Amino acid sequence: MKIHSFRFLMVCLLGGVAGTVVAAPIPSGLSITGTIALDTANSLDPVGGATQSGTLSLLSGAGPTSTATFNNLPSSISPSSFLSGSLTETGNGIGALFAMLGSTATTAPAQTDGLFADFTLSLSNTSATSTFVVTFRANAANSVTANGFDAFAYSDLSVRDAGNNEVFFTDFRADTVNGDSQTASVSNLFSVTLSPGATSSFTALQRQRGGAFDVGDYSASLDTVLQLASVEVRNGGGNGVPEPGTIALLGIALATLGINRRRIRS
Repeated sequence: MKIHSFRFLMVCLLGGVAGTVVAAPIPSGLSITGTIALDTANSLDPVGGATQSGTLSLLSGAGPTSTATFNNLPSSISPSSFLSGSLTETGNGIGALFAMLGSTATTAPAQTDGLFADFTLSLSNTSATSTFVVTFRANAANSVTANGFDAFAYSDLSVRDAGNNEVFFTDFRADTVNGDSQTASVSNLFSVTLSPGATSSFTALQRQRGGAFDVGDYSASLDTVLQLASVEVRNGGGNGVPEPGTIALLGIALATLGINRRRIRS
């Protein structure tokens, strides 16, 4: 029982519960760039009284989050459809929030025909001796509903590594023929190991679309964040060296374990 309690304490402290990430600077020799962009060429305006909105977010360094937003017209996004910056500490990341809804009381359609956001995480190891294990956390809150005679909504995110392997996804569909109204929040970790001199990347595509065509309504929302969770340094023989923030948390956890042991003995 005490072993399990200690494990739970460690998981809480190291960010395994509720997606908490403690800020710590990344080591020298490692560079990470995050880019989030609204695909204005393929993202379309709503029709038939439907509405949509979006926010792109970038947290780079210790400063505040940079954002770009639009309402209804993707071309109106301000201040830019493109945000990019260096991720210099754990907790930094990129994200996008899409929301749309529409309804019709006739056979005249209400549609939001597509919103698309592109994510890129680019990594480079310029160290001659150190290998880095870089871990990211994907957080997504996804929801779709459809009601009436003929309506549908879908909302999805797919994250892929440099080899085009899918490492994370959330994919929701709803329509008035099959039902399947869905709402969920999901979180997962994905990692890459960078040898000295190596580069790598992750890309992601976020999409959303909906329509009501005959006395019905629909809605969809998807709020996603890809953030730097941890960096492990392996020098020479490959022994893992926790990042500075992890070392501090480990000390707290070990001290707490010692307190628990003394209580048991007493």
